[in-house]
Amino acid sequence: MRDELEQLKKQALTELEQIKQPEQLKDFEINYLGRKGKLTSVLKQLKDVPKIDRPAMGSLANETKQGIIQSLELKKTQLVQGPKLAMSAIEATWPGRDFGLGHLHPITQFLNKVQDIFMSMGFEVVEGPEVETQKFNFDLLNIPKNHPARDAWDTFYVEGGLLMRTHTSPVQLRAMKKSKPPVRLIAPGRVFRNEATDAGHETNFYQCEGLVIDKCITVANLISTLESFLKQVFGQNVKIRVRPEYYPFVEPGLDVDMQCLICGGSGCSVCKQRGWLEMLGSGMVHPTVLKNMGVDPAKYSGFAFGLGIDRLMMLYHSINDIRFSYSGDSRFLEQF
Repeated sequence: MRDELEQLKKQALTELEQIKQPEQLKDFEINYLGRKGKLTSVLKQLKDVPKIDRPAMGSLANETKQGIIQSLELKKTQLVQGPKLAMSAIEATWPGRDFGLGHLHPITQFLNKVQDIFMSMGFEVVEGPEVETQKFNFDLLNIPKNHPARDAWDTFYVEGGLLMRTHTSPVQLRAMKKSKPPVRLIAPGRVFRNEATDAGHETNFYQCEGLVIDKCITVANLISTLESFLKQVFGQNVKIRVRPEYYPFVEPGLDVDMQCLICGGSGCSVCKQRGWLEMLGSGMVHPTVLKNMGVDPAKYSGFAFGLGIDRLMMLYHSINDIRFSYSGDSRFLEQF
C-alpha cells in the first residue's frame, strides 16, 4: 500500500501541473478526492492492512491526502487569483497615473471677467484687509454710531474692537490716502455679514466696489458706466431699472435692479417672487466722505457703486442657489 500511495501522489501532482484552465480543477478534485476517487479507493484498503502496520499506513495516507489538497489549493490560487494579483502588482517601470487638473472656481472666473471689463474702462484694481477697524468700516464712511449696520446682527466683531469688513468701501478709503483725483478704482474682495442663509444670501460673499472722483462728475456718468458694464456682461438686451435709495456714504443714493434672468421676471426663490434683483447699490459720493478722503468737495465730485459678484455670477450661469458656490461639491464645480 505504501508504494501505491506514493505512486498515486506522484501521478496526481504530475497531472495537476499540466492543468492550464480553472475549469479542469473540479474534474481533478472529483477524480482524486471524490467519494469514488482514486485516493478514496486506496484508503478503503486500510482495513486489510495488518493491525501492527495500520497506524503507520494511516499516517502516510493522511499525508498523501493533505499533500494533494495543498497542491490543489495552490494551483487554484495560481489559475484564479494570479491574473488579478499580476494586475495589482506595482511595476516600478510603469509611468505614473495621470491626475485630473482642477480649475478656477466659478466665482473667481466671474470676478476676473468683471475686473477685465472695468480695467478696459480705465479702472485700477486695489485690495485691502478683510479684518477692519470701525473707523474705516463705518466712521469715515459717514455711517453714524446708531446705524443698524453696526449691530452684531449684521456684523461679525472680533477682539480689540476689530470686525470682519461688511463691504470693500474701506479699501477705497485706504487707497485714497495714497492717491489724488482724478481716480478710477475698483476694490474686489470677500465680505462678511451676520445673517441667515437662503437661496440668495450667504454669511460671506464677494463684492466689487468702484470709485470715480474727478471734476464735473454727475449721476449721468454713474448710470452710463453701470449700464455699459451690465450690457458687456449680459448682452445689449439686458433690462435694468434705477430707483432712489438711502446710503449714508452717498447723496443721492441709487439702486440698480436687473430683471431676474433665472425666471425671466415671473418670480422665483432667488428674486423672492419679485422678478427683479437688486444688483448694484450706488450714488454720488457724500461731501463728508470726500472730506474724509482729503478731497475738496467744492472742487471735485464722484460716484461709488457696489456689485454683488455672487449674484451676478448666479444670473450669468443661471444658478438658483448661492449656497452651491460654497458647498465644495465637485459635481457642481466641474460644470464651469
